Amino acid sequence: MRFFIFICLVLFNFTSIYALTIQEAVNEALKNNRTLKVKNFEYHALSDKYKAAKSLQMPSFFTESSLTLLNKDKKIDFSTPIGSQSITLTEKDYIEFTTGIKLNLYTGGLISGNISKTFFEKEASEKELEENRLTVIYNTKIAYINILELEAFEKIFEEHLLSLKKHYSDVENLYNQGMVPYIDLLETEVKLKDAMQNLTSVRNSINVAKSNLSVILGRTLSDNITVKSIDKLQIKNFNEKRLYKIARQNRPVIKMITNKIKAANSEINMAASGYKPKVYVLGGYTYSDMSDHIENKGNFLLQAGIKFQIDWDKSLNEINAAKNAKYALLHKKDDILSRIMLGVKKAYEEFNTSKANLDVAKAVVKSAKEYYRTIKLKYSEGLTDNSHVLDAEAMLTKALMTEKTHYFDIMKKYFLLERVTGKDKI
Repeated sequence: MRFFIFICLVLFNFTSIYALTIQEAVNEALKNNRTLKVKNFEYHALSDKYKAAKSLQMPSFFTESSLTLLNKDKKIDFSTPIGSQSITLTEKDYIEFTTGIKLNLYTGGLISGNISKTFFEKEASEKELEENRLTVIYNTKIAYINILELEAFEKIFEEHLLSLKKHYSDVENLYNQGMVPYIDLLETEVKLKDAMQNLTSVRNSINVAKSNLSVILGRTLSDNITVKSIDKLQIKNFNEKRLYKIARQNRPVIKMITNKIKAANSEINMAASGYKPKVYVLGGYTYSDMSDHIENKGNFLLQAGIKFQIDWDKSLNEINAAKNAKYALLHKKDDILSRIMLGVKKAYEEFNTSKANLDVAKAVVKSAKEYYRTIKLKYSEGLTDNSHVLDAEAMLTKALMTEKTHYFDIMKKYFLLERVTGKDKI
């Protein structure tokens, strides 16, 4: 028996040592959350796209080769004092080969616009990744608190069940002595079974809540997560205007949409390049055996060129499309700012409401405990009936649960304030 108790203590201590703190849960989620991994790859994809755009500033190396097969040689006939002659202009079979370096000197803003566009897209993606990190942090903390809240309910239900079992034993003794009717025993038994069902239900909810946290942490559903309790809640007071200021300064989504607007400006410049000439310089070596009579077959070359091409109204439509996309983003930014401020306002008011509700809930618990004590005493003296005892027991249980709900709700609303302002530990 002692050995069994020793093993239980060891297992308990082992579980306590390896119970997850809320900060450890956040760190694990930031490292392993699957949604964040997707967003991280998307960011790196745009980062590589930006590097690819920058490479267009550098010279490009090219090699071109072709083999041409004709059904017969191409010749030209001409007359001479000694008779008719012919010269082969193109052999029946010939190859052409060119290699060199090309440098774009001026593209009308096409290359520089693309570099700028991909840069701001990369920056926007980075801010989107930061915004997703805030969401993962918030979801992790809420999932963590939900487990603690349900475990608190479990403890209340366990105490409620023990109290009902004791009361059932008391009623059973009174019934056997002929002091109470059989209906009191049945009524207590029904309440007892209800309490058992409630305890089973909350334990199942704890398992689901732990699975939810496992998914957020990037673990498998079979992982058995144990969480540590959080230190006593420190209730703070916040300045609403300061919260608005923090949100405007810290929310990554604002910077994300700003970068998207800058990318849209670059898109406009790229579209406008369609009306501008393109200038390049090229140097290399070319070879052709198109005619055996022509020497040299291979030559070094240096070429400068200019290209000007307008594809009807294609560039105009692309410019208009880019401008409309920019205008949409400007309106979206205004909408995002409004929603952020509304989110701060809502979280601030809900936080204050939770604080007020907790104060009321504590007072209700105090009254419910006194009411329950008084009813139990009256019942033992035969001054009230069994229904009043069971109602008082249920009232106390409900009051305790409501108190825990508001206690953890303050934590949730505080974490929501962190989320909507984009700042940890405001």
